[in-house]
Amino acid sequence: MNYEEHLTPEEASRYLRLSLSSVYKLIRQRELGASKEGRFWRIRRSDLEEFAENLGEREEFPD
Repeated sequence: MNYEEHLTPEEASRYLRLSLSSVYKLIRQRELGASKEGRFWRIRRSDLEEFAENLGEREEFPD
């Protein structure tokens, strides 16, 4: 069986070093793939890692 790890938006915000509200905004704008399981959002680790890789290519954040 092929099982892929899923993360919560809270875990994703720590991983990406973004606020929780920013993660929910990315989900709403469909920039970060997520699926809803009941009342809870789940984000595949592979989607999160791909998003993180592309994050640096989109725009530079000030230090």
